[in-house]
Parts: sequence; structure tokens; C-alpha cells
Amino acid sequence: MMKTRIIVLISILSVTACKNKNSNEGLEFSKITETIIQKLADSLLLDSKINAVSIGVYKNGKKHIAHYGELDKGIGNTPTDETLYEIASVSKTFTGVLVSKAVLEGKLSLEDDVQTYLKEEYSNLKYDGAPIKIKHLLTHTSRLPRFLPDNINSLLTEFNESLPFKMYEIQKNYSKKEFFADLQTVVLDTIPGTRYGYSNVDTELIAHILENIYDTPFDELLKEYFGKIANMPNTKIKLSKKEKLQLANGYGMTNKLVPHEANSLFGADGGIKSTMPDLVNYIAFQLNTKNTIVSESHKVIYEKGNRKMSYYWPIKSNEEYGTYFRHHGGSFGTQNWIIIIPKYNFGVSIITNQSDLDTADKLMAVVNQLILEIN
Repeated sequence: MMKTRIIVLISILSVTACKNKNSNEGLEFSKITETIIQKLADSLLLDSKINAVSIGVYKNGKKHIAHYGELDKGIGNTPTDETLYEIASVSKTFTGVLVSKAVLEGKLSLEDDVQTYLKEEYSNLKYDGAPIKIKHLLTHTSRLPRFLPDNINSLLTEFNESLPFKMYEIQKNYSKKEFFADLQTVVLDTIPGTRYGYSNVDTELIAHILENIYDTPFDELLKEYFGKIANMPNTKIKLSKKEKLQLANGYGMTNKLVPHEANSLFGADGGIKSTMPDLVNYIAFQLNTKNTIVSESHKVIYEKGNRKMSYYWPIKSNEEYGTYFRHHGGSFGTQNWIIIIPKYNFGVSIITNQSDLDTADKLMAVVNQLILEIN
């Protein structure tokens, strides 16, 4: 009996010690990470154009989120875990996951002609008899234009403070009916799959295809999957009146207030809004190798020269990080990066509500230093 009690006592002590060890490791991670992030954020906020920044870090199951500065200069409104940000083109990686899910469910195939899933005839979505396939939409190799309507593309030749306002005026009332009418007029310049060309039209078209095969609005598909599977309840395209109050204002090239994205179509290309806690959960989701949908979405489906693409993820690699995934999102008044490094079981998301030509580079400099100091 005494021997049994000693064994039980040892077991209890071992479990307690293990819990304390894990707890201490968590505290140590948070303290070290907080110190590093504070230093880097302070340096970033010395920039006269950047007033606020939110940073989320995930490593080996541990999370750390921090917010700094003022969303609106002079008001003192530091971002919080409830702040909603426009994540712009990082939205495309979410769309890629939903396509991966559809592939594994047998709803579509990467090799399918997109025409298979469109209700109207688009004889123009091919070149010399070669059709645009699903995989071409996912890798920006369809040769579809960057934007529709086409007059937006001509605006991009000159970046200035008026650009967001001009784009917003064109997009705010642009309907799906007009989008598909314009799609009928597109002329491809080469065989799909042979040349990379970044396109938002790619992603809006794949959202339409997902809606057709699931008979469900894209925003509902997004909320249903990521809300349940990835614990991301605040990630969505359409916001309620109350949620709109939590959406961070955006500032442009000269720190003037700029409009939010119009998102009159599907929003799959850049219309998702999210909070930093949700984005850190998204990092954890992306690092879950047991999830077959995630694994499928990370497969290389286009490679040419130094460019590799999976399901909207640009795939990078170097000797230090191994293979990793990195996506940038930039809107009228938001810039952000998300980086996933499986080798380190690590990821980081960083967002500021300011958008200039060099803002993305400033954020990436912080990310690179974070990776260096934390791993």
C-alpha cells in the first residue's frame, strides 16, 4: 500500500512539474517576445507616417499579440484585440484554402476548364484552343487582367494620393452583372499557365465558381469554415453596423484619411476583414500539418524560374528558413504581411493602417528582425 501511495505521489508531482514547466515556458516566451516587439514597434512608430501597428506571433503553440500607437493620430485610440483591419490581398490565401477543400471533396479539379463551372458561355477564356483551368486562377497564370473594369488598370500607371478616391468611385457601384459582361470582352495574350501576371479578377472568378458548386454565398462559405475549423469568429467580408465601428480607419500616402475598399463584388481578392487574434489563429491553422486541406493548399502547382506558387501562396525557400509561405496585402489605407515558417513552427502577422509605396518594406524589415531574434 505504501509503495502504491509513493508511486501516485511521484506521478502527481511529475504532472505538476510538467505543468509548471510549460507555464514558465509560456511566460518566458511572452516576456521575451514582448520585449523584442516593443523595441521594434517603437522604432517603427518613429516614422512620421505610421501611427499604429498590431503584431501577432505564433511559435510552437504559444501566441503573443501586441498593439501600439494610435489608429487616428491625436485621439489616443490604440488598436485592440477587437480592432478589425482590412487584410487586402492576404484574403486570397483564405480563398485558396476553400478551393483546396473543394478539391479534396471532389467538387472540382485543378485541371478543369473554368468554363465547366460557369453558367454562361465564355468562349474568350482560352488562347489558341487552350482554356483557362482552375489551377491557372490559383497561380495568377490565367492571363486575366489585374482589375475589371479595365479603366482601373490605366489608373495604376501613376500612384498618388488621389488614386484611392478614383478607384473607389469606379468600384463602389460596379455590379456583378457588369463584371461578367466585362469578362466577356477580355482577350488573352498567351496560353494560360505559361506566364505569371498578378490578377484580382482570377480570385473573384474562383469565388463565383465556389458559389456555384456549393450554392452558397462566398462570405458564408468563408465564415462557416474558418469560424468553426480555425476559431476565427471575427473574420468576414460583410460587417454589421456595430462591426463597422470597430473597423480601423485607413490613411494614404500623405497621411490623409482614405476610403475603405468598395468590395461590391465577392471580396475574395481582398475584401476580408479580421482581428489580430483571428490572424494568429490563422497562422496556427496554416501550421497544422495534420489538416489535409492545409497540406493540399501548400502544394506547388506552378513553378517557373524562381517563382513557385501553391493555392495563392507564393512559396519561398532559403537555407535558414527552409520552405516558407509569405503573402502581402495592401489596400487604400492598410498594409500587412503574413509569414508562415513550418521549419520553426512559427508565423507572424503585422498590420498598420497606413499605405504608402514603401510601407510594406518597412513592415517586412520588422518581420525579418522578429524572425531573427525570436527563432
